[in-house]
Amino acid sequence: MSSDLPTLALMLVLGFLLGLAFFLGLWATLRHLPRARHPALLTLASLLVRLALLLAALALLSGMQADRLLAALAGIILARLLLHRRIGVARGQTP
Repeated sequence: MSSDLPTLALMLVLGFLLGLAFFLGLWATLRHLPRARHPALLTLASLLVRLALLLAALALLSGMQADRLLAALAGIILARLLLHRRIGVARGQTP
């Protein structure tokens, strides 16, 4: 079933917001790693929680329709590109 343009635009925006949450969570995890008692456990737990929330939200919001999933994925990629430009670390520096 094909979605209309407003629905796809909404999925793009929702994907962007989900991407922001996912990648800002990653950034927060990376900034906390130097102070963590168990950095590997923190990294794994953060990944699992972020992925579970992202995948559950995508499945719920898209109704598992391919066109809606692709629009949301485009939003997630846009969020990654934006955050990389805004808070990306120059080579040789630590976060």
